[in-house]
Amino acid sequence: MKLKTLFPCLAASLVLAGCGGSDSDNDINRVVDPNGPIYLVKSTEWKGEEGTSLHFLSNTLDQNTEFNRDTALAIPEYTGIAIPEGANPDTAFYAGMYNESVLRRYVITDQGELELANELDFSGVTPQSGRNLLRATKIMSPTLGYALDFSGLQVIAFNPTDMTLIDTDPSKEGITSISLAAIEEENLPNRWSVFATTDGDRFVATIGFYEQDWTNPGVTKLVIVDSADHSLAVDTSSHTCSAVSGSAKDSAGNLYFASYDDVALDHFRDNIDFSPCMIRLLTGENEFDDSFMMDLTGLTDDDRLIMGAVTGTGDIAYNLIMNEAGQALITDSTRVSALRVPVWEYHSFDLTAGVNATATKVEGIVSIAESPAVPAGTISRILNGSFEHHEHGMITWMSHLEGGPISSIYNATNPTTWTLISNTVPGQLEFVGRLK
Repeated sequence: MKLKTLFPCLAASLVLAGCGGSDSDNDINRVVDPNGPIYLVKSTEWKGEEGTSLHFLSNTLDQNTEFNRDTALAIPEYTGIAIPEGANPDTAFYAGMYNESVLRRYVITDQGELELANELDFSGVTPQSGRNLLRATKIMSPTLGYALDFSGLQVIAFNPTDMTLIDTDPSKEGITSISLAAIEEENLPNRWSVFATTDGDRFVATIGFYEQDWTNPGVTKLVIVDSADHSLAVDTSSHTCSAVSGSAKDSAGNLYFASYDDVALDHFRDNIDFSPCMIRLLTGENEFDDSFMMDLTGLTDDDRLIMGAVTGTGDIAYNLIMNEAGQALITDSTRVSALRVPVWEYHSFDLTAGVNATATKVEGIVSIAESPAVPAGTISRILNGSFEHHEHGMITWMSHLEGGPISSIYNATNPTTWTLISNTVPGQLEFVGRLK
């Protein structure tokens, strides 16, 4: 697919409350000690349907860390967020705009200042918002990123340092993206994908295909791009299992993709012909493992709603199972948006156990006093990751979201009992990472 040549453009509407809201980089004050570890915590504060994205930068990450709204980078949009997979020599992070097809690149200077270095406008390539693009993007290296445009059925390569497009096929005239036209389903015009992942040096994503009215037929397709040569591999799962954009990875590197809350609700009300499910891609392979399909309802004793799978430690993954109080609230008119209340509980299970897997409720989670949550309940969103903590070593972090004005971060390295990192993050937590 030929793309319009784009150029990185100048920064706009940088808001740092502690700097008087100035758009000038010259007015940005030092935000962190450049010689220490640097952490990024991103959340969204909601006022009605209007969201403000808050980006907190800190040299610490513990129960004493202060998350000050007045010194956070505040962007008055519901942005996406990403950092490089590996090397990050410029201490950079990326924000995807909600109202534009723009990705912004921010850096921490050697003086500890936050700067908007450059940005890339994809509007000549795709109508997708920057947020949706970034949620389906992986920064593979300082010089290569892949953005999955699921609506336009293409993978767009770009340089995440100078924020320019990369031509994936120099033999053709102009700048060329990686076309996914071969996987189009004429009778399934709607598509969705978030949370791309990696398998070594390969970009990996799944796309769910839906009918015109967003009815879910259980069709999932696999997209793999090898970063060595931009070569493409695609596959369609032989199993009826969809809405599986999130993934978990076992100790061997195999990837597992599990369905989310919409499938759980539709199955509970007999609106679809398949159960909450999980399918697998073996590391190094170019096709789904057709020998593996797990019915997630086997992890519950009483057919409670179940969703997701994200990476824990070793072969352990985490998911959410609705508690009895939440289950009792479901009626024939309940919409999936109504499930985003704190009536879900975290559980751990062994990815490799298959039909013999059992779910164990995670201990150590406590509710925030000002939240109306049921004890230890969270909403139907699973957000996690891992990084090297300067005091605790390599950790897995998990979000705990009660739907109120404050979120919690947990160290989820222990699969049975989590420990609190902080329960004072303003807004709805979306990301935690280490930039340096």
